[in-house]
Amino acid sequence: MLKVDKHPILEVPKTEQVVINYEGKEIKAEKGFTIAAALHQAGYPVHSHSLDNRNRSLECGIGKCGACEMLVDGVIRRICITKVDNVKEVCEIPKNYSPSEVPIKTNEPVKVYKTNVVIIGAGPAGLAARETLNIHGVDNIVVDNNAKIGGQFLMQTHQFFFFEKEKKFGGMRGFDIAKTLAGDDHSGIFLNSTVWDILEGKRLAVKNIETEEIYYIDADALIVATGAVPFMPTFENDDVPGVYTAAVVQKMMNNEFTLLGKNVLTVGAGNIGYLTSYQLMQAGANVKAIIEAQDKEGGFPVQANRVRRLGIPIMTSHILLKAIPNADYTGITGAVVAECKNFQAIPGTEKVIDGIDAINICTGLVPDDQLLIKGNEVFGRLCYGVGDAIRIGEGTSAVLRGKQAAFEVLEALGKRYSYNQYLEISKEYIDSQQHPVKVLEKPY
Repeated sequence: MLKVDKHPILEVPKTEQVVINYEGKEIKAEKGFTIAAALHQAGYPVHSHSLDNRNRSLECGIGKCGACEMLVDGVIRRICITKVDNVKEVCEIPKNYSPSEVPIKTNEPVKVYKTNVVIIGAGPAGLAARETLNIHGVDNIVVDNNAKIGGQFLMQTHQFFFFEKEKKFGGMRGFDIAKTLAGDDHSGIFLNSTVWDILEGKRLAVKNIETEEIYYIDADALIVATGAVPFMPTFENDDVPGVYTAAVVQKMMNNEFTLLGKNVLTVGAGNIGYLTSYQLMQAGANVKAIIEAQDKEGGFPVQANRVRRLGIPIMTSHILLKAIPNADYTGITGAVVAECKNFQAIPGTEKVIDGIDAINICTGLVPDDQLLIKGNEVFGRLCYGVGDAIRIGEGTSAVLRGKQAAFEVLEALGKRYSYNQYLEISKEYIDSQQHPVKVLEKPY
């Protein structure tokens, strides 16, 4: 695992160094970055063990799965979102561990916020909904478990192309879009806060993951913009350190300036596979190949061309069968792939791709819709899903669906708005779902 010291697009900040104790060893870390980044840079990718005592590492990398939970100063924390600031000791959670009871303080007041609309998620879809509601004077609160506004845009270094009429973000890089999505006024945006339940009476239970404060939000309507989680296919040794989803690779590389591998095999020739491979090369890694189980490449041509210009080979009709671990199962040294048809390996076509130390899994996303399902039960027709929480798509689709849902909320709450504008946004949203059409099947 390597620290990214220089980047052609991103500015690598110089930060104060601190020392934390990990399993009795002192390791250096950088203030403002996560414990996960510090451990990987120090060469400790194993954070937990399975029931069979197999090594485990990061899984989602964005604080949603709990696979990276460790004891941080005696308290269970997800190290992929917990910063090293003021941390003294980190260790693996012992087997049969049970946390001590925390007394409930009944004499302290409980905060309850009241608003017209609550939005879960400060990514492109959630913030687009917020912008439309603000324009129409509808009170709203946005809740997000990250420390910064922008959602997945924070991890993107490439320039976006937007279909929206205003063309406000076209040509801007993802992390720049993240800075402008919320405008200058960030009031009503609660960061470092996770919604852990939706209660009867249209009340959200929220916990600040930094201060441990629990508070509640009462609202008339709910917009769920919780995004997605990575889809992980099954193959032999799919659980060993060195096998990472694209979310982990991007978060660690572009936010934490930590390369999880120097020589990488990417699985999946879609937009995510193209972009992460391109970004890995930007950050100083070498992508040996991209394999794709289908007989043709996926994704947008503009994304595919990025990796073609870098000379990365794309192997279609190939499937990953096995990750080859190193001697102590703390990393990988290669992978076994085979030719395939209809996602079934063809016997006798197996081959080894060696000389790799990381596998970048880019096999798609799954909507994170748990709160949407619960929201539908409690809020009924006043619950709206937006962005990847309802349909996996590009940033354009997320922004347009966020605006469309905001108009639907205005209608439900009896607020005045331009119906023609709603129709225009709806048409743009539908158009954004279309795949680009190749003008020429083959070049001249």
